[in-house]
Amino acid sequence: MNKDQREEEEEETFLISAEQLIENKQTSPEKVLFLSVILQALLDATKPETLSEPEEEKLARRSAQAWFFASIGVTSEDFVDICDLAGISPVDMRNFAFKILRSKEIKYIRKRINTVLNYE
Repeated sequence: MNKDQREEEEEETFLISAEQLIENKQTSPEKVLFLSVILQALLDATKPETLSEPEEEKLARRSAQAWFFASIGVTSEDFVDICDLAGISPVDMRNFAFKILRSKEIKYIRKRINTVLNYE
């Protein structure tokens, strides 16, 4: 298995785990909420650029990306707090977000995240 295949498998494993947590009736509503915040931030960070997009959308994308990777300040503290409340390691989440942002499968990943967030 090469590096790209391993990374794709890790991405899929995280998304499946997130989906199972959200679907699990034993998971607290609060944990689901904070996991949903993280997944929404991933969607915001990976939203494809368009030529005619408003400046606000560009700023939202950059802000979401910065939220994952800030190492000092309030933004970093907020990220760590949200990860802790979601039951996810902030270090692992940052590594995962980095892999997602450089993935060749952004469209597929965004579709999976939307599926997880829209689970009823």
